[in-house]
Amino acid sequence: DGDVHRHLYLQGVLTSLAEVAERPKVSEFSCHISGCCQVFDTVEGYEHHYNTLHRNVCSFCKRSFPSGHLLDIHILEWHDSLFQIMAEKQNMYKCLVEGCAEKFKSSKDRKDHLVTVHLYPADFRFDRPKKVKSGPKHVSSPTKQGARVPMDVSMETLEQFQVDPMEIGPSENTEIPQPAASPGPSVPEKRLYKSR
Repeated sequence: DGDVHRHLYLQGVLTSLAEVAERPKVSEFSCHISGCCQVFDTVEGYEHHYNTLHRNVCSFCKRSFPSGHLLDIHILEWHDSLFQIMAEKQNMYKCLVEGCAEKFKSSKDRKDHLVTVHLYPADFRFDRPKKVKSGPKHVSSPTKQGARVPMDVSMETLEQFQVDPMEIGPSENTEIPQPAASPGPSVPEKRLYKSR
């Protein structure tokens, strides 16, 4: 009786190995999302890539999230113009753990909750700062006089509007204050806005 079970078990293992080996090879193909150049040789690899990087993407700033729950929280906290006003009057910061209904007065209170209740590590990166601290802080653009005027352009703003620093240039609409070291006439700046 034990030999029969062993024989059937081994036959099943060998059959499953044969099925894996007989899986047809697919020629390499690339991700169909615009701007993504990832190449795959298996459908499973593509599905994992798509679900990880392209399924829960913010339509405003193009950030990717591991779940729809985290994407919803991100959109509410970062792109809803009424969120900050409402957060002053009531608890608005939702717990990041799906299924936990707790809301908090601030993101710091939420972080404390996640560390103490859900046992997240204290050094876990909970929030991405609204302005990127590293990288170039000033992007220069030529003026009509040929001088260069530094202007503050946060990297998040550039990501949000999908604009390269080279696309920001002078215009007749908005003025930029001159640096104290080089007095002179103010220089207009062109601002690009994303349409909704």
